[in-house]
Amino acid sequence: MKNDINQMSFIHPLLREMVSDLENSLGIEFTQTSLYRINDSGVHGQLPLRGMDLRCRDKEFGEFVCNWIDKRWLYDPFRKEMKCCIAHGSGNGYHLHFQVNPKTRRR
Repeated sequence: MKNDINQMSFIHPLLREMVSDLENSLGIEFTQTSLYRINDSGVHGQLPLRGMDLRCRDKEFGEFVCNWIDKRWLYDPFRKEMKCCIAHGSGNGYHLHFQVNPKTRRR
């Protein structure tokens, strides 16, 4: 990632670890498309920041990344239907959404 998210203390440590691990393991540098959003009641509007969007222009690769992350990370043991990585959007808006909460753990 062109920005060193490990130096951004406002990002939740689990989110930094998750995204850094992804980039280091796959050897790919992603582009952030969204971090903190003012007036967002979800993970993009909380501090420490619990949501991050990364650019992805290929749906097949996006699904691969989501599967890779969700095999390694558990969002919440009490809400197993929740995912740490979601690929969504369309056209140029297609992206990977990463999210954590205080109960997120490595599998």
